[in-house]
Amino acid sequence: MEISDVLILIVCATMINDNKVLLVRHADMEKLDYGDWLFPAGRVEPGEWLEGALKREMMEETGLRVIVVRKLVEHVDHYTGERLSNFLCFPSTSNIETSSELMDARWFDVSEIRRLDDIHPGLKQFLIDGKAAPSFN
Repeated sequence: MEISDVLILIVCATMINDNKVLLVRHADMEKLDYGDWLFPAGRVEPGEWLEGALKREMMEETGLRVIVVRKLVEHVDHYTGERLSNFLCFPSTSNIETSSELMDARWFDVSEIRRLDDIHPGLKQFLIDGKAAPSFN
């Protein structure tokens, strides 16, 4: 088996708090999605459970402790070949402390998301359609 045959697992959080969703922007200018608002996400390390990886990544990137509710969606990214698992989460702490991996992190309500231009169209539609959580719409 070659290294290119190994499936890379990514977890991301659809984090809802007070009818707002947390979106972040990467600090790494080399990333294809640099400057775009995204869900906080990260790689699953060998031997980690998906939910454990998600909790670790959220703490590392945002300083937030999270309660994982359920998996929302899972798919293989057609650009990178990575398997992405998106979970609905709620923060159990409220103070965002971004790591050096991020240039920004903010809570957005649905009306703000409707006006965003620097967000992937599929992610924007996912949030506007209320597929993240019934309370976020």
